[in-house]
Amino acid sequence: MHKVVNETKISFYDDCNKEIMYIDYPIDECIWYFSDSNEITIANDMELFESIKELMLQQYVFNEDEVLKSYKVNNKLVWYSDCYYNPDDEWSRNSVSYITIEYIDDVFKLKCTKPLDNMIDRKEKSHVIAFSPLGNGKYTKNIESGLTLQDDFVIMVYQELLKREKVKELH
Repeated sequence: MHKVVNETKISFYDDCNKEIMYIDYPIDECIWYFSDSNEITIANDMELFESIKELMLQQYVFNEDEVLKSYKVNNKLVWYSDCYYNPDDEWSRNSVSYITIEYIDDVFKLKCTKPLDNMIDRKEKSHVIAFSPLGNGKYTKNIESGLTLQDDFVIMVYQELLKREKVKELH
């Protein structure tokens, strides 16, 4: 997998030059787009590994009253996209994508799911996982720093990947 940065968009491509995913911060939300539902393995020799590792070392408190419950335990994070949904409508709830990040056998496994895919036969099973920082998304709190998971994702993953690119350009 190789990375290409184009202004605010950080794209990741496979060996056949097909875009697998990208992270972008176009306006007020940071989004992580996945082109399909296939599991992605992030090994320790890949640039994304250290950023995800840093995020996964954090401990969070989540809103217990959410219908779609994001959570983090030990080596696993389940994050429902920060987006509007009607909690009283099954179709709306099942339209929300979520990502599971799990550390297994010295690699991170990323898997996006949208329950709606099990209800209808969608031809394209892409996913957008949103992170609304600065207190604009659902309630999360980093136990140590007081920041939100959304803030941490922007700082530890998105900005770190951009910063590494800018350092490379200076050489």
